[in-house]
Amino acid sequence: MTIQLEKEYLVALLGLAVGAASGLIAAAVYSRAAPRGIPLGRWDARVTIPLLLAAAGAHLVLIPVVEPTRQLLFGLYFAALIGTVVFAMAGLSIWRLGAALLPAGSIAAYFYFALQVHQADYVGLTVKVIELAAVAAAVVPIARLRRDHARPRVVE
Repeated sequence: MTIQLEKEYLVALLGLAVGAASGLIAAAVYSRAAPRGIPLGRWDARVTIPLLLAAAGAHLVLIPVVEPTRQLLFGLYFAALIGTVVFAMAGLSIWRLGAALLPAGSIAAYFYFALQVHQADYVGLTVKVIELAAVAAAVVPIARLRRDHARPRVVE
């Protein structure tokens, strides 16, 4: 498998940056305006949400430069990631499932198409690394929570 540099896909790097910045801004605004009953953890606000919006931004800006079938898929993926972030900010716990499964599915689809139909490109691989980081960021609080519950509490 050869990896190429597709110049028309370089705009995705800008989408990554703008998406991450908008995620940081949205999380900062949310943390100030959110009702106290709907906590979005510091980790999720500073890491998970910006990574999800970075992936969404990359796919949004790629819509005009890909073929029509992928335009539809990229648009739906963008909408799904935005919905996931909205669910997170609304305090619906199901958001973490979307935050883990949507990018994982995107990564699997990318490698399927890279091996079967197209070729891998550096920009696409960069976006997939960001998506993998988003999956890890979504799962870390769950692993941390389970580890905290596994420890016996010492009562004095």
